[in-house]
Amino acid sequence: MSPRGGSRPKRRAVISVSASQRERRGAGPVTPKGRERRSEILRAARTVFEERGFLDTRVADIVAAADVAQGTFYTYFDSKDAVFVEVAQQVIETMMDDLHAEYVPDMDPVERVRRAMVRFIDAFRPNAVMIGLIEQVGTFTPEMRRLRLSLRESFVDRTAQGIRRQQEEGLADRSADPEMFAEVLGAMVDQICYLWFFLGKEFDADAVVEALTSVWARAIGIKGA
Repeated sequence: MSPRGGSRPKRRAVISVSASQRERRGAGPVTPKGRERRSEILRAARTVFEERGFLDTRVADIVAAADVAQGTFYTYFDSKDAVFVEVAQQVIETMMDDLHAEYVPDMDPVERVRRAMVRFIDAFRPNAVMIGLIEQVGTFTPEMRRLRLSLRESFVDRTAQGIRRQQEEGLADRSADPEMFAEVLGAMVDQICYLWFFLGKEFDADAVVEALTSVWARAIGIKGA
């Protein structure tokens, strides 16, 4: 399977994380060397997943990429499924951190929207393949579906807060429902990034940013947008 393929996976798989894996994940390696070895396996796993896709990746591929024994892999992870879950969780956490920005009260409201668009694009771009895989695997496993939604919900929550703040400052249309507009506009930005960075549709970066900014600012009623 090509990791950038947009079709629904033809083979079914079930991601499950055992109780022992959850306990091991909580405890973690007890030595610096163990923690580093575990991190090496996670880095290698991400590379392999991005190159081969979830379904076509085997534990043997991850072990070879990490240059460790298979027994070492199973010291830290119960299965391919378990390591995928953890790689996916790291991606989600990284993206949520990258989306954070300090609020600047006196900034032009349209420029604030533009910077938010750039921030989301810059956060999505390096993680696009894993985000796409999470979305694909989410069609047949609840845990991946929850992880994908957690990223979306975090962005929607922050967006709704921003819209609400702009309404309170008299910069945005007070009649707009912040939560619903955040959902709709968030879906727009998310889908553009998915088409652009995962499915490979070509866009001019400046044109995308300006179009997203214009639609977003006009939608929430920023004056002069």
